[in-house]
Amino acid sequence: MPALLYRGMWMGHIIVAILKLSGLIPLRWAQRLGAGIGYLLSRFRNRSREVARLNLELVYPQLCDQERQQLWRETLRQTGMVSMEMGVLWGASPEKGLSLVRNVHNLEYLQQALAEQKGVLFCVPHLGNWEVLNHYITQLTDVVAMYRPAKDPVLDRWMLNSRQKTGIRLVPTTSAGVKELFRSIKRGEFVGILPDQEPRPRSGVFAPFMGMPALTPKLCHELLQRSDAVALFGFTRRLPKGEGFDIHFVKPDDDIYSEDAVTSATALNKAIEACVQHAPEQYQWTYKRFKRQPDNGKNPYRVAKIR
Repeated sequence: MPALLYRGMWMGHIIVAILKLSGLIPLRWAQRLGAGIGYLLSRFRNRSREVARLNLELVYPQLCDQERQQLWRETLRQTGMVSMEMGVLWGASPEKGLSLVRNVHNLEYLQQALAEQKGVLFCVPHLGNWEVLNHYITQLTDVVAMYRPAKDPVLDRWMLNSRQKTGIRLVPTTSAGVKELFRSIKRGEFVGILPDQEPRPRSGVFAPFMGMPALTPKLCHELLQRSDAVALFGFTRRLPKGEGFDIHFVKPDDDIYSEDAVTSATALNKAIEACVQHAPEQYQWTYKRFKRQPDNGKNPYRVAKIR
């Protein structure tokens, strides 16, 4: 056991060292390295490759094989870029992170939400590189956001410290962290959340997403029901040739404020779809979004023998 612990501790240090090194190079070089990682993902069988392939078959049945294959390859390429960008963004000063933002679309949506002073529930899908938003939003308002701690304590400590350099206040995905989110949004604060990951069954409801039933978190619905907060969505779109990122703000349908959890979750997923349509190749299709199906339906990844 001590030997395994020792080896595990060293692995965290190695990952942090790689991230720090990637943070020393220009964004365009990091993205080129990431694109190379994406190419390797497409060449050799691995879970990310097979999950992305199946997800795209499920959500884009209208595409021909050639179109879907092209989208699949570009998705893996963009996925590789995300991995290499993290060192750049986590290691960047707020000023450097802000310098990567080129254009901001629908900024008035954010300004209107802040002007109401009722609190904001800011939903950020895994699209483009969501870490860019930390650098931008924290220049305008205080932000509380939930994060999933890394399993490796060395990596987790470095990630947490690096992210908090922007001024963001992070709470973990624990019961204590969830309670803090509720307290913050009731105080009228700006709360950030990633809304497109599968929750535990008791914490979600099924709602359509990209034409598929998806177990959708109830947390957003509950935060809105217990506060007067305004819901707003935001995402970044990666620009070509290392030029940086554009930020987009999107207003959801009013149904997101419904007292009915399924109606609210349907509006939530509809807003995520609207974000994805801007850059479908930059969405996290490597994530098993449809593992659980209604009425104990078959897990599509298990059927496809994807571990």
